[in-house]
Amino acid sequence: MQQLTLKVRRQEAGAKPGDLKDYKVEVADNATVMDALLKVRDEQDPSLAMRANCMSALCGDCMVRVNGGAQLACAVPCSRAARNGEIRVEPVAMAKVQKDLVLDMDQFLWDKIKAVQPGITVANPPGKEELSIEPKVIDDLQNVMSCYNCGICDDGCVVIVVDKSYIGPAALTKAYRAITDPRDQETNKRLDMVDVPRGAWDCAHCYEANSNCPRGIDPTTRIVQVRDMIIKHGVKFPGAAKHHHSMQNSIKHTGSVDEGRLTIESIGYTNLPGIIAFIPTALTALRRNKAPMPYLHPKRPGAEHIRRIIEKAERKGHGS
Repeated sequence: MQQLTLKVRRQEAGAKPGDLKDYKVEVADNATVMDALLKVRDEQDPSLAMRANCMSALCGDCMVRVNGGAQLACAVPCSRAARNGEIRVEPVAMAKVQKDLVLDMDQFLWDKIKAVQPGITVANPPGKEELSIEPKVIDDLQNVMSCYNCGICDDGCVVIVVDKSYIGPAALTKAYRAITDPRDQETNKRLDMVDVPRGAWDCAHCYEANSNCPRGIDPTTRIVQVRDMIIKHGVKFPGAAKHHHSMQNSIKHTGSVDEGRLTIESIGYTNLPGIIAFIPTALTALRRNKAPMPYLHPKRPGAEHIRRIIEKAERKGHGS
């Protein structure tokens, strides 16, 4: 047996996060954080609220923050989590709290997943032969379908921290699953659905979602693949189209990205509200000596070779 102190963040719906409340508890050596929480609820404080279901790390229901990092409470041994005999347990930061460790999962996850319409649309006219799908495609789809919607990838997303309206890696992974399923008949519609503001283009490709995913699905990699498919399909979102066109021209002429030019051209010269909104960021960058001067970007060695590669791709129809 082991003696522990659980420090649990208490909170009511709509209220600010409360203080950490200490609970002394004795649990078995192989007990998980969820085992400890349930023991506290059953033996000390029946008002403590948390979510639990399978108790086998298969459903994703019990996501909490353990010592500051999002985890599945039923999968974390107390012996591993304890620091000097203490374990801090809190609700994840990116979701509204309904009570204590119980989250509003509609706001945090389900509304975003519904927005990408993840259900497959299959057309199978009478007499049509069954679709033949390569094993590697099936393996990839099965990997993506193993997601159990725990939301850990969204909680660790650096974009959602500053913009909760971003659709997030969990929903975009669901979109990837539908887009790449050979049976689906609405691939183009689905690509247009995520080719929008707060959609696939807002990912910062920091790969945090890959490292956080407990299923090894690699959500960030899926988002990058969706972006590639959007480019082949034809980018409809004006901001993304301007961004890619500017980046291609910048690399074509100098061999590397002119970040000052990229910023201005992505916003758009005629987009006065967008330019005005960007001024505080530009001033902050100037104060920190991190504001590159647009259109004064020097050519890098070998720029001519890069230009010829891009021109060859443009002739083959692979340009932006």
